[in-house]
Amino acid sequence: MLSPFLLCLTLVCGALAQDNQPPKRTEPVAAPAAPAVVVSGRVVYEDTGQPASRHRVQLIAAEALLNSRPGLRIPTAITNERGEFSLRTLGAGEYYVVAESADQPGSGRQVVSVLNRSGDSAADAAKLEQFKKKNLRITVDGQHSVEANLRVPNPHFGTVSGTVFDATHQPAARATVHVMSKGGDSFGRSVLTDDDGRYKIFGLPTGEYIVSVSPPSKEKRDPGRPIQFQGSPGATYFPSTLLLRDSPPVVVQPDVDTGNVDVTLMSRALHSLAGTVRMRGDNRPVTNATLRLSVVQINDPASDTSTVVAEHPMSNYMTSTDNTGRWSISNVPDGSYRLYVQPAPSEPAKPRFVQVTQDVRVEGNDLEDLSIEVSEGARLSGIVVLEGGGAPPQFINVTASAYQPHANSIVRINEAGKFNLTGVPTGEVVVSAMVFPQEKFYVKSIEANGLDLLRNNLPVAESAEIKDVRIVISTNVAVLTGRVLSWTGDKPVAGAHVMLRRKGDDKVRLLGGKLSAITDEHGVFTLSAAPGDYLVIAWRSADGPQVLDAAGNLAEQRPAVTLLPGARKEMDIRLPW
Repeated sequence: MLSPFLLCLTLVCGALAQDNQPPKRTEPVAAPAAPAVVVSGRVVYEDTGQPASRHRVQLIAAEALLNSRPGLRIPTAITNERGEFSLRTLGAGEYYVVAESADQPGSGRQVVSVLNRSGDSAADAAKLEQFKKKNLRITVDGQHSVEANLRVPNPHFGTVSGTVFDATHQPAARATVHVMSKGGDSFGRSVLTDDDGRYKIFGLPTGEYIVSVSPPSKEKRDPGRPIQFQGSPGATYFPSTLLLRDSPPVVVQPDVDTGNVDVTLMSRALHSLAGTVRMRGDNRPVTNATLRLSVVQINDPASDTSTVVAEHPMSNYMTSTDNTGRWSISNVPDGSYRLYVQPAPSEPAKPRFVQVTQDVRVEGNDLEDLSIEVSEGARLSGIVVLEGGGAPPQFINVTASAYQPHANSIVRINEAGKFNLTGVPTGEVVVSAMVFPQEKFYVKSIEANGLDLLRNNLPVAESAEIKDVRIVISTNVAVLTGRVLSWTGDKPVAGAHVMLRRKGDDKVRLLGGKLSAITDEHGVFTLSAAPGDYLVIAWRSADGPQVLDAAGNLAEQRPAVTLLPGARKEMDIRLPW
Protein backbone atom coordinates (compact mmCIF):
# COMPACT_ATOMS: atom_id res chain seq x y z
CA MET A 1 0.00 0.00 0.00
CA LEU A 2 1.51 3.34 -1.08
CA SER A 3 -0.50 5.79 1.04
CA PRO A 4 0.94 6.60 4.47
CA PHE A 5 -0.42 4.68 7.36
CA LEU A 6 0.08 4.30 11.11
CA LEU A 7 0.60 0.80 12.52
CA CYS A 8 -0.40 0.37 16.18
CA LEU A 9 0.78 -2.75 18.02
CA THR A 10 -0.90 -3.74 21.31
CA LEU A 11 0.86 -6.32 23.49
CA VAL A 12 -1.42 -8.27 25.76
CA CYS A 13 0.56 -9.90 28.55
CA GLY A 14 -0.67 -12.54 30.97
CA ALA A 15 -0.63 -16.12 31.99
CA LEU A 16 -3.19 -18.49 33.31
CA ALA A 17 -2.95 -19.17 37.05
CA GLN A 18 -2.75 -22.90 37.79
CA ASP A 19 -2.43 -24.59 41.14
CA ASN A 20 -2.34 -21.16 42.86
CA GLN A 21 0.86 -20.30 41.00
CA PRO A 22 1.34 -16.61 40.24
CA PRO A 23 1.02 -15.62 36.57
CA LYS A 24 4.19 -15.41 34.59
CA ARG A 25 5.15 -11.90 33.62
CA THR A 26 5.88 -11.23 29.94
CA GLU A 27 7.89 -8.13 29.08
CA PRO A 28 7.12 -6.36 25.75
CA VAL A 29 9.94 -6.73 23.29
CA ALA A 30 10.62 -3.80 20.98
CA ALA A 31 10.67 -4.72 17.30
CA PRO A 32 13.94 -3.93 15.57
CA ALA A 33 13.85 -0.61 13.79
CA ALA A 34 13.53 -0.85 10.04
CA PRO A 35 16.61 0.40 8.23
CA ALA A 36 16.38 3.92 6.86
CA VAL A 37 16.46 3.38 3.10
CA VAL A 38 17.39 6.55 1.23
CA VAL A 39 17.63 7.35 -2.46
CA SER A 40 20.19 10.11 -2.87
CA GLY A 41 22.24 11.54 -5.66
CA ARG A 42 23.04 14.56 -7.78
CA VAL A 43 21.36 16.27 -10.71
CA VAL A 44 23.51 18.02 -13.35
CA TYR A 45 22.77 19.72 -16.65
CA GLU A 46 23.38 17.49 -19.64
CA ASP A 47 25.01 20.23 -21.74
CA THR A 48 27.41 21.71 -19.18
CA GLY A 49 27.70 19.13 -16.39
CA GLN A 50 27.06 21.94 -13.88
CA PRO A 51 24.85 21.31 -10.80
CA ALA A 52 21.13 21.64 -11.47
CA SER A 53 19.87 23.42 -8.37
CA ARG A 54 16.19 24.04 -7.61
CA HIS A 55 15.05 20.87 -9.36
CA ARG A 56 12.13 18.89 -8.01
CA VAL A 57 13.09 15.21 -7.71
CA GLN A 58 10.31 12.64 -7.19
CA LEU A 59 10.08 8.88 -6.73
CA ILE A 60 7.22 7.30 -8.67
CA ALA A 61 6.47 3.69 -7.78
CA ALA A 62 6.34 1.55 -10.93
CA GLU A 63 3.14 -0.11 -9.77
CA ALA A 64 1.46 3.32 -9.49
CA LEU A 65 1.90 3.79 -13.24
CA LEU A 66 -0.44 0.86 -13.77
CA ASN A 67 -2.80 1.42 -10.86
CA SER A 68 -2.80 5.02 -9.68
CA ARG A 69 -5.15 5.73 -6.80
CA PRO A 70 -6.28 8.80 -4.80
CA GLY A 71 -3.95 9.71 -1.95
CA LEU A 72 -0.85 8.36 -3.68
CA ARG A 73 2.21 9.48 -1.75
CA ILE A 74 5.13 10.67 -3.87
CA PRO A 75 8.46 11.29 -2.06
CA THR A 76 9.73 14.69 -3.20
CA ALA A 77 12.84 16.80 -2.64
CA ILE A 78 14.38 19.98 -4.10
CA THR A 79 18.04 19.92 -5.12
CA ASN A 80 20.43 22.26 -3.30
CA GLU A 81 23.01 24.56 -4.89
CA ARG A 82 25.24 21.53 -5.53
CA GLY A 83 22.41 19.68 -7.30
CA GLU A 84 22.17 17.15 -4.45
CA PHE A 85 18.98 15.52 -3.19
CA SER A 86 17.95 12.87 -0.67
CA LEU A 87 14.66 10.97 -0.57
CA ARG A 88 13.34 8.47 1.96
CA THR A 89 11.58 5.61 0.16
CA LEU A 90 8.27 4.03 1.04
CA GLY A 91 9.56 0.48 0.91
CA ALA A 92 11.05 -2.15 -1.37
CA GLY A 93 10.05 -2.01 -5.01
CA GLU A 94 10.71 -0.55 -8.42
CA TYR A 95 10.75 3.24 -8.76
CA TYR A 96 11.25 5.88 -11.45
CA VAL A 97 13.30 8.93 -10.49
CA VAL A 98 11.87 12.08 -12.09
CA ALA A 99 13.62 15.47 -12.04
CA GLU A 100 12.09 18.71 -13.34
CA SER A 101 12.97 22.35 -12.80
CA ALA A 102 10.90 23.70 -9.92
CA ASP A 103 10.88 27.09 -11.66
CA GLN A 104 9.60 25.84 -15.01
CA PRO A 105 6.01 26.95 -15.72
CA GLY A 106 3.86 23.82 -15.56
CA SER A 107 6.46 21.96 -13.52
CA GLY A 108 5.12 18.59 -12.39
CA ARG A 109 2.95 18.19 -15.47
CA GLN A 110 4.92 15.12 -16.60
CA VAL A 111 4.03 13.18 -13.44
CA VAL A 112 0.40 14.29 -13.44
CA SER A 113 0.06 13.38 -17.11
CA VAL A 114 1.38 9.83 -16.75
CA LEU A 115 -0.63 9.08 -13.59
CA ASN A 116 -3.92 10.31 -15.07
CA ARG A 117 -5.48 8.02 -17.65
CA SER A 118 -7.11 9.65 -20.66
CA GLY A 119 -9.34 6.70 -21.52
CA ASP A 120 -7.54 6.26 -24.86
CA SER A 121 -5.60 3.04 -24.28
CA ALA A 122 -3.27 3.56 -27.25
CA ALA A 123 -2.43 7.13 -26.27
CA ASP A 124 -1.95 6.13 -22.63
CA ALA A 125 0.37 3.28 -23.61
CA ALA A 126 2.47 5.59 -25.80
CA LYS A 127 2.66 8.18 -23.03
CA LEU A 128 3.73 5.52 -20.52
CA GLU A 129 6.47 4.19 -22.79
CA GLN A 130 7.81 7.70 -23.36
CA PHE A 131 7.86 8.27 -19.58
CA LYS A 132 9.79 5.02 -19.00
CA LYS A 133 12.38 5.86 -21.65
CA LYS A 134 12.89 9.38 -20.34
CA ASN A 135 13.32 8.61 -16.63
CA LEU A 136 15.73 6.46 -14.62
CA ARG A 137 14.36 3.24 -13.13
CA ILE A 138 15.85 1.93 -9.88
CA THR A 139 15.31 -1.10 -7.64
CA VAL A 140 15.02 -0.65 -3.87
CA ASP A 141 15.44 -3.83 -1.79
CA GLY A 142 14.25 -2.27 1.45
CA GLN A 143 17.62 -2.84 3.16
CA HIS A 144 20.20 -0.77 1.32
CA SER A 145 20.26 2.86 0.23
CA VAL A 146 20.52 3.64 -3.48
CA GLU A 147 22.49 6.30 -5.34
CA ALA A 148 20.88 7.82 -8.43
CA ASN A 149 22.60 10.49 -10.52
CA LEU A 150 20.64 12.30 -13.20
CA ARG A 151 21.35 14.48 -16.23
CA VAL A 152 18.61 16.91 -17.22
CA PRO A 153 18.00 19.47 -19.99
CA ASN A 154 19.22 22.96 -19.18
CA PRO A 155 16.41 25.56 -19.39
CA HIS A 156 19.03 28.34 -19.29
CA PHE A 157 17.01 30.51 -16.93
CA GLY A 158 18.35 33.76 -15.54
CA THR A 159 17.85 35.39 -12.16
CA VAL A 160 17.27 38.89 -10.80
CA SER A 161 18.56 39.95 -7.39
CA GLY A 162 18.96 43.07 -5.33
CA THR A 163 18.04 44.87 -2.11
CA VAL A 164 14.93 46.82 -1.15
CA PHE A 165 15.20 49.92 1.04
CA ASP A 166 12.49 51.91 2.74
CA ALA A 167 12.08 55.68 2.38
CA THR A 168 14.77 56.25 5.04
CA HIS A 169 17.14 53.96 3.10
CA GLN A 170 16.97 51.20 5.70
CA PRO A 171 16.61 47.57 4.50
CA ALA A 172 12.93 46.70 4.03
CA ALA A 173 12.32 43.20 5.39
CA ARG A 174 9.36 41.17 4.07
CA ALA A 175 8.59 43.53 1.20
CA THR A 176 7.03 41.85 -1.83
CA VAL A 177 9.08 42.03 -5.03
CA HIS A 178 7.23 41.52 -8.33
CA VAL A 179 8.77 40.87 -11.75
CA MET A 180 6.57 40.86 -14.84
CA SER A 181 7.72 40.20 -18.37
CA LYS A 182 7.13 42.82 -21.04
CA GLY A 183 5.32 41.94 -24.24
CA GLY A 184 2.35 39.78 -25.10
CA ASP A 185 3.23 36.70 -23.02
CA SER A 186 2.69 37.80 -19.45
CA PHE A 187 4.99 35.91 -17.10
CA GLY A 188 5.69 36.94 -13.55
CA ARG A 189 6.93 35.94 -10.14
CA SER A 190 6.80 37.42 -6.64
CA VAL A 191 9.07 36.86 -3.62
CA LEU A 192 9.50 38.32 -0.13
CA THR A 193 12.71 40.05 0.89
CA ASP A 194 14.70 38.57 3.79
CA ASP A 195 15.49 40.31 7.08
CA ASP A 196 18.23 42.33 5.35
CA GLY A 197 15.93 43.45 2.53
CA ARG A 198 17.61 41.15 -0.01
CA TYR A 199 15.84 39.09 -2.64
CA LYS A 200 16.59 36.79 -5.54
CA ILE A 201 14.09 35.62 -8.14
CA PHE A 202 14.86 32.39 -9.97
CA GLY A 203 13.55 30.73 -13.12
CA LEU A 204 13.22 33.73 -15.43
CA PRO A 205 13.30 33.12 -19.19
CA THR A 206 15.42 35.47 -21.27
CA GLY A 207 13.76 38.83 -21.85
CA GLU A 208 12.85 42.23 -20.44
CA TYR A 209 11.05 42.59 -17.11
CA ILE A 210 9.35 45.29 -15.07
CA VAL A 211 10.41 45.15 -11.41
CA SER A 212 8.25 46.66 -8.69
CA VAL A 213 8.05 46.35 -4.90
CA SER A 214 5.07 46.49 -2.53
CA PRO A 215 5.88 47.73 0.98
CA PRO A 216 5.96 45.27 3.88
CA SER A 217 2.56 44.40 5.28
CA LYS A 218 1.47 46.46 8.26
CA GLU A 219 0.24 43.25 9.86
CA LYS A 220 2.59 40.72 11.43
CA ARG A 221 2.89 37.44 9.61
CA ASP A 222 0.14 35.21 11.04
CA PRO A 223 0.52 31.41 10.67
CA GLY A 224 -3.24 31.20 11.18
CA ARG A 225 -3.70 32.89 7.80
CA PRO A 226 -2.16 30.57 5.24
CA ILE A 227 -2.86 32.96 2.35
CA GLN A 228 -1.38 36.46 2.39
CA PHE A 229 -0.25 38.22 -0.80
CA GLN A 230 0.48 41.89 -1.36
CA GLY A 231 -0.78 43.01 -4.77
CA SER A 232 1.14 45.45 -6.94
CA PRO A 233 -1.18 48.53 -6.95
CA GLY A 234 0.72 50.08 -4.02
CA ALA A 235 4.14 49.28 -5.45
CA THR A 236 7.18 51.41 -6.23
CA TYR A 237 8.87 50.70 -9.58
CA PHE A 238 12.61 50.15 -10.03
CA PRO A 239 14.72 52.06 -9.15
CA SER A 240 12.48 54.45 -7.18
CA THR A 241 9.49 55.85 -9.05
CA LEU A 242 5.71 55.68 -9.01
CA LEU A 243 5.59 56.09 -12.77
CA LEU A 244 5.88 52.97 -14.88
CA ARG A 245 7.08 55.00 -17.86
CA ASP A 246 10.13 56.09 -15.82
CA SER A 247 11.10 52.54 -14.86
CA PRO A 248 13.74 51.02 -17.16
CA PRO A 249 13.21 47.35 -18.05
CA VAL A 250 15.52 44.85 -16.41
CA VAL A 251 17.17 42.59 -19.00
CA VAL A 252 17.52 38.91 -18.07
CA GLN A 253 20.18 36.86 -19.83
CA PRO A 254 20.41 33.03 -19.86
CA ASP A 255 22.46 31.51 -17.01
CA VAL A 256 23.26 34.99 -15.62
CA ASP A 257 22.27 36.72 -12.40
CA THR A 258 21.19 40.29 -13.13
CA GLY A 259 22.24 41.78 -9.80
CA ASN A 260 22.04 45.10 -8.01
CA VAL A 261 18.44 45.66 -9.05
CA ASP A 262 17.87 47.73 -5.93
CA VAL A 263 14.61 49.53 -5.19
CA THR A 264 14.00 52.36 -2.74
CA LEU A 265 10.36 52.60 -1.69
CA MET A 266 8.71 55.97 -2.14
CA SER A 267 6.38 57.47 0.41
CA ARG A 268 2.77 57.41 -0.76
CA ALA A 269 -0.71 57.32 0.76
CA LEU A 270 -1.60 53.66 1.26
CA HIS A 271 -4.34 52.24 3.44
CA SER A 272 -5.39 49.09 5.27
CA LEU A 273 -8.60 47.11 5.03
CA ALA A 274 -9.72 44.76 7.79
CA GLY A 275 -12.85 43.06 8.96
CA THR A 276 -14.65 39.88 9.92
CA VAL A 277 -16.49 37.20 7.99
CA ARG A 278 -19.47 35.77 9.87
CA MET A 279 -22.23 33.29 9.14
CA ARG A 280 -25.73 34.66 8.70
CA GLY A 281 -28.12 33.61 11.42
CA ASP A 282 -25.93 32.48 14.32
CA ASN A 283 -23.20 35.11 13.66
CA ARG A 284 -20.39 32.59 14.18
CA PRO A 285 -16.96 33.45 12.69
CA VAL A 286 -16.05 31.85 9.38
CA THR A 287 -12.52 30.46 9.66
CA ASN A 288 -12.11 28.95 6.19
CA ALA A 289 -12.66 31.96 3.93
CA THR A 290 -10.26 33.26 1.29
CA LEU A 291 -10.56 36.87 0.16
CA ARG A 292 -9.36 38.44 -3.08
CA LEU A 293 -9.34 42.20 -3.57
CA SER A 294 -9.46 43.09 -7.27
CA VAL A 295 -8.86 46.52 -8.79
CA VAL A 296 -11.71 48.33 -10.53
CA GLN A 297 -10.11 51.78 -10.72
CA ILE A 298 -7.19 53.38 -8.85
CA ASN A 299 -7.36 57.08 -8.06
CA ASP A 300 -3.80 58.12 -7.23
CA PRO A 301 -2.56 61.25 -9.03
CA ALA A 302 1.04 60.52 -8.00
CA SER A 303 1.10 57.23 -9.89
CA ASP A 304 0.26 56.08 -13.41
CA THR A 305 -0.95 52.72 -12.11
CA SER A 306 -4.50 54.05 -12.49
CA THR A 307 -4.22 53.36 -16.22
CA VAL A 308 -2.21 50.14 -16.26
CA VAL A 309 -2.75 48.17 -13.07
CA ALA A 310 -6.41 47.14 -13.35
CA GLU A 311 -5.61 44.28 -15.73
CA HIS A 312 -2.17 43.55 -14.31
CA PRO A 313 -1.90 39.84 -13.43
CA MET A 314 -0.33 40.70 -10.08
CA SER A 315 -2.77 43.43 -9.11
CA ASN A 316 -4.85 41.21 -6.80
CA TYR A 317 -4.44 41.18 -3.03
CA MET A 318 -5.05 37.83 -1.33
CA THR A 319 -5.69 36.92 2.30
CA SER A 320 -7.67 34.51 4.46
CA THR A 321 -9.54 34.53 7.73
CA ASP A 322 -7.93 33.46 11.00
CA ASN A 323 -9.54 31.34 13.72
CA THR A 324 -11.69 34.30 14.82
CA GLY A 325 -12.92 35.11 11.32
CA ARG A 326 -10.69 38.19 11.08
CA TRP A 327 -8.82 39.24 7.93
CA SER A 328 -6.71 42.20 6.82
CA ILE A 329 -5.10 43.65 3.68
CA SER A 330 -2.37 46.32 3.64
CA ASN A 331 -0.94 48.90 1.24
CA VAL A 332 -4.05 49.70 -0.79
CA PRO A 333 -4.10 53.04 -2.67
CA ASP A 334 -7.24 55.15 -3.05
CA GLY A 335 -9.66 53.71 -5.56
CA SER A 336 -12.55 51.35 -6.26
CA TYR A 337 -12.22 47.62 -5.67
CA ARG A 338 -14.22 44.42 -5.68
CA LEU A 339 -13.84 41.96 -2.80
CA TYR A 340 -14.49 38.28 -3.52
CA VAL A 341 -15.11 35.95 -0.55
CA GLN A 342 -15.24 32.19 -1.00
CA PRO A 343 -14.53 28.96 0.91
CA ALA A 344 -10.89 27.87 1.08
CA PRO A 345 -10.41 25.00 -1.40
CA SER A 346 -7.69 23.53 0.81
CA GLU A 347 -10.15 22.92 3.64
CA PRO A 348 -12.96 20.80 2.13
CA ALA A 349 -13.76 19.22 5.50
CA LYS A 350 -15.00 22.55 6.92
CA PRO A 351 -18.59 23.67 6.21
CA ARG A 352 -18.92 25.53 2.92
CA PHE A 353 -20.75 28.79 2.44
CA VAL A 354 -22.08 30.66 -0.57
CA GLN A 355 -19.54 32.90 -2.31
CA VAL A 356 -20.21 36.62 -2.03
CA THR A 357 -18.91 39.75 -3.78
CA GLN A 358 -18.75 43.19 -2.20
CA ASP A 359 -17.75 46.53 -3.73
CA VAL A 360 -15.27 48.55 -1.67
CA ARG A 361 -14.17 52.17 -2.08
CA VAL A 362 -11.02 53.51 -0.41
CA GLU A 363 -10.93 57.30 -0.02
CA GLY A 364 -8.13 58.68 2.13
CA ASN A 365 -8.68 56.48 5.19
CA ASP A 366 -8.24 52.94 6.47
CA LEU A 367 -11.32 50.70 6.55
CA GLU A 368 -10.96 48.81 9.82
CA ASP A 369 -14.27 47.07 10.45
CA LEU A 370 -15.72 45.69 7.24
CA SER A 371 -18.40 43.19 8.19
CA ILE A 372 -19.06 40.47 5.61
CA GLU A 373 -22.01 38.13 6.07
CA VAL A 374 -22.22 34.81 4.26
CA SER A 375 -24.88 32.10 4.25
CA GLU A 376 -24.72 28.34 4.42
CA GLY A 377 -26.89 28.18 1.32
CA ALA A 378 -28.59 24.92 0.44
CA ARG A 379 -27.66 21.23 0.16
CA LEU A 380 -27.92 19.08 -2.93
CA SER A 381 -27.18 15.35 -3.02
CA GLY A 382 -27.64 12.44 -5.36
CA ILE A 383 -25.95 9.75 -7.41
CA VAL A 384 -24.10 9.46 -10.72
CA VAL A 385 -24.78 6.38 -12.87
CA LEU A 386 -22.42 5.25 -15.64
CA GLU A 387 -24.07 3.82 -18.75
CA GLY A 388 -22.28 1.82 -21.46
CA GLY A 389 -19.05 -0.17 -21.56
CA GLY A 390 -15.40 0.78 -21.68
CA ALA A 391 -13.03 2.22 -19.12
CA PRO A 392 -14.61 4.25 -16.31
CA PRO A 393 -13.80 7.97 -16.05
CA GLN A 394 -10.91 9.13 -13.90
CA PHE A 395 -13.17 11.44 -11.93
CA ILE A 396 -16.50 13.24 -12.08
CA ASN A 397 -17.20 16.66 -10.57
CA VAL A 398 -20.72 17.93 -9.91
CA THR A 399 -21.31 21.69 -9.84
CA ALA A 400 -24.24 23.89 -8.85
CA SER A 401 -23.88 27.46 -10.18
CA ALA A 402 -25.81 30.72 -10.00
CA TYR A 403 -24.97 33.67 -12.23
CA GLN A 404 -26.80 36.68 -10.75
CA PRO A 405 -24.74 37.13 -8.63
CA HIS A 406 -22.13 34.56 -9.59
CA ALA A 407 -21.54 31.75 -7.08
CA ASN A 408 -21.00 28.02 -7.29
CA SER A 409 -20.42 24.88 -5.27
CA ILE A 410 -18.40 21.96 -6.60
CA VAL A 411 -17.65 18.47 -5.31
CA ARG A 412 -16.11 15.25 -6.64
CA ILE A 413 -18.23 12.12 -6.45
CA ASN A 414 -17.11 9.35 -4.10
CA GLU A 415 -16.28 5.74 -4.99
CA ALA A 416 -19.94 4.76 -4.71
CA GLY A 417 -20.91 7.42 -7.26
CA LYS A 418 -22.64 9.59 -4.67
CA PHE A 419 -22.20 13.32 -4.08
CA ASN A 420 -23.25 15.87 -1.48
CA LEU A 421 -22.96 19.56 -2.36
CA THR A 422 -23.04 22.12 0.46
CA GLY A 423 -22.94 25.89 0.19
CA VAL A 424 -25.22 25.73 -2.87
CA PRO A 425 -26.30 29.23 -3.98
CA THR A 426 -29.97 30.16 -3.95
CA GLY A 427 -32.19 31.24 -6.81
CA GLU A 428 -32.06 29.78 -10.32
CA VAL A 429 -29.22 27.24 -10.20
CA VAL A 430 -27.56 25.37 -13.08
CA VAL A 431 -26.55 21.82 -12.17
CA SER A 432 -23.70 20.37 -14.24
CA ALA A 433 -21.36 17.39 -14.28
CA MET A 434 -17.81 17.40 -15.62
CA VAL A 435 -16.31 14.06 -16.60
CA PHE A 436 -12.60 13.45 -17.20
CA PRO A 437 -11.49 12.66 -19.84
CA GLN A 438 -14.22 14.84 -21.26
CA GLU A 439 -13.99 13.67 -24.87
CA LYS A 440 -14.81 10.05 -23.93
CA PHE A 441 -18.11 10.70 -22.15
CA TYR A 442 -21.21 12.84 -22.26
CA VAL A 443 -23.89 13.70 -19.73
CA LYS A 444 -27.05 11.93 -20.91
CA SER A 445 -29.43 13.27 -18.28
CA ILE A 446 -29.68 15.19 -15.00
CA GLU A 447 -32.98 14.98 -13.14
CA ALA A 448 -34.34 16.11 -9.78
CA ASN A 449 -37.94 15.55 -8.67
CA GLY A 450 -39.00 14.95 -12.27
CA LEU A 451 -37.36 18.15 -13.56
CA ASP A 452 -35.02 17.86 -16.56
CA LEU A 453 -31.96 19.83 -15.46
CA LEU A 454 -30.26 19.69 -18.84
CA ARG A 455 -33.05 21.93 -20.15
CA ASN A 456 -34.13 23.77 -17.01
CA ASN A 457 -32.61 25.54 -14.06
CA LEU A 458 -33.24 24.27 -10.55
CA PRO A 459 -35.06 26.68 -8.18
CA VAL A 460 -33.22 26.61 -4.85
CA ALA A 461 -34.38 28.27 -1.63
CA GLU A 462 -32.19 29.25 1.32
CA SER A 463 -31.45 26.27 3.61
CA ALA A 464 -33.24 23.88 1.25
CA GLU A 465 -32.14 20.25 1.10
CA ILE A 466 -32.62 18.68 -2.32
CA LYS A 467 -32.05 14.93 -2.46
CA ASP A 468 -32.08 12.16 -5.06
CA VAL A 469 -30.59 14.11 -7.95
CA ARG A 470 -29.78 11.52 -10.61
CA ILE A 471 -27.07 12.05 -13.22
CA VAL A 472 -26.51 9.58 -16.06
CA ILE A 473 -23.10 9.57 -17.79
CA SER A 474 -22.78 7.68 -21.07
CA THR A 475 -19.71 6.30 -22.81
CA ASN A 476 -21.57 6.17 -26.15
CA VAL A 477 -20.16 9.40 -27.52
CA ALA A 478 -20.27 9.82 -31.26
CA VAL A 479 -16.99 10.67 -33.00
CA LEU A 480 -16.51 12.87 -36.07
CA THR A 481 -13.11 12.92 -37.79
CA GLY A 482 -11.95 14.45 -41.03
CA ARG A 483 -9.82 17.08 -42.70
CA VAL A 484 -10.11 20.77 -43.45
CA LEU A 485 -9.05 21.43 -47.05
CA SER A 486 -8.70 24.43 -49.31
CA TRP A 487 -11.58 25.12 -51.71
CA THR A 488 -9.35 24.34 -54.68
CA GLY A 489 -6.44 21.96 -54.82
CA ASP A 490 -7.44 19.96 -51.72
CA LYS A 491 -4.56 21.39 -49.72
CA PRO A 492 -4.69 20.62 -45.96
CA VAL A 493 -5.39 23.68 -43.82
CA ALA A 494 -3.39 23.50 -40.60
CA GLY A 495 -4.44 25.50 -37.54
CA ALA A 496 -8.08 25.81 -38.64
CA HIS A 497 -10.83 25.84 -35.99
CA VAL A 498 -13.60 23.26 -36.24
CA MET A 499 -16.69 23.24 -34.03
CA LEU A 500 -19.97 21.37 -33.62
CA ARG A 501 -23.13 23.40 -32.96
CA ARG A 502 -26.42 21.71 -32.12
CA LYS A 503 -29.17 22.20 -34.74
CA GLY A 504 -32.78 23.04 -34.00
CA ASP A 505 -34.49 24.75 -31.09
CA ASP A 506 -33.61 22.14 -28.46
CA LYS A 507 -32.24 24.07 -25.48
CA VAL A 508 -30.45 21.06 -24.01
CA ARG A 509 -27.06 21.88 -22.51
CA LEU A 510 -24.24 19.83 -24.00
CA LEU A 511 -21.94 18.49 -21.30
CA GLY A 512 -19.03 16.30 -22.27
CA GLY A 513 -17.50 15.39 -25.56
CA LYS A 514 -15.00 17.46 -27.50
CA LEU A 515 -17.06 20.03 -29.38
CA SER A 516 -14.19 22.04 -30.83
CA ALA A 517 -10.69 21.35 -32.11
CA ILE A 518 -7.82 22.84 -34.11
CA THR A 519 -6.49 20.95 -37.11
CA ASP A 520 -2.97 19.51 -37.04
CA GLU A 521 -0.31 20.00 -39.71
CA HIS A 522 -2.20 17.58 -41.98
CA GLY A 523 -5.49 19.44 -41.60
CA VAL A 524 -6.91 16.57 -39.50
CA PHE A 525 -9.41 17.07 -36.67
CA THR A 526 -11.30 14.82 -34.23
CA LEU A 527 -14.49 15.82 -32.44
CA SER A 528 -16.87 13.94 -30.16
CA ALA A 529 -20.34 14.74 -28.89
CA ALA A 530 -23.64 13.45 -27.58
CA PRO A 531 -25.86 11.90 -30.27
CA GLY A 532 -27.84 14.44 -32.29
CA ASP A 533 -27.94 16.72 -35.32
CA TYR A 534 -25.13 19.26 -35.65
CA LEU A 535 -23.79 22.02 -37.84
CA VAL A 536 -20.08 21.72 -38.55
CA ILE A 537 -18.42 25.14 -38.52
CA ALA A 538 -14.82 25.67 -39.66
CA TRP A 539 -12.78 28.84 -39.95
CA ARG A 540 -9.22 30.12 -40.04
CA SER A 541 -7.85 31.87 -36.96
CA ALA A 542 -7.51 35.09 -38.93
CA ASP A 543 -11.26 35.08 -39.61
CA GLY A 544 -12.00 35.85 -35.95
CA PRO A 545 -14.99 34.98 -33.76
CA GLN A 546 -17.44 36.82 -36.00
CA VAL A 547 -17.64 33.59 -38.03
CA LEU A 548 -19.68 32.05 -35.21
CA ASP A 549 -22.15 34.93 -35.27
CA ALA A 550 -22.61 34.56 -39.01
CA ALA A 551 -23.07 30.80 -38.73
CA GLY A 552 -26.55 31.12 -37.26
CA ASN A 553 -27.71 33.23 -40.22
CA LEU A 554 -26.04 30.95 -42.80
CA ALA A 555 -27.04 27.58 -41.33
CA GLU A 556 -28.19 26.26 -44.69
CA GLN A 557 -24.71 26.87 -46.13
CA ARG A 558 -22.92 24.96 -43.37
CA PRO A 559 -22.31 21.21 -43.58
CA ALA A 560 -24.55 19.22 -41.22
CA VAL A 561 -24.14 15.78 -39.71
CA THR A 562 -26.29 13.37 -37.73
CA LEU A 563 -24.31 11.59 -35.02
CA LEU A 564 -25.60 8.30 -33.63
CA PRO A 565 -24.72 6.75 -30.24
CA GLY A 566 -21.25 5.23 -30.34
CA ALA A 567 -20.94 5.80 -34.11
CA ARG A 568 -17.88 7.14 -35.91
CA LYS A 569 -18.15 9.32 -39.01
CA GLU A 570 -15.69 10.98 -41.35
CA MET A 571 -16.10 14.29 -43.15
CA ASP A 572 -13.88 16.58 -45.18
CA ILE A 573 -14.60 20.31 -44.98
CA ARG A 574 -13.58 22.84 -47.60
CA LEU A 575 -13.07 26.46 -46.71
CA PRO A 576 -14.64 28.73 -49.37
CA TRP A 577 -11.80 31.29 -49.39
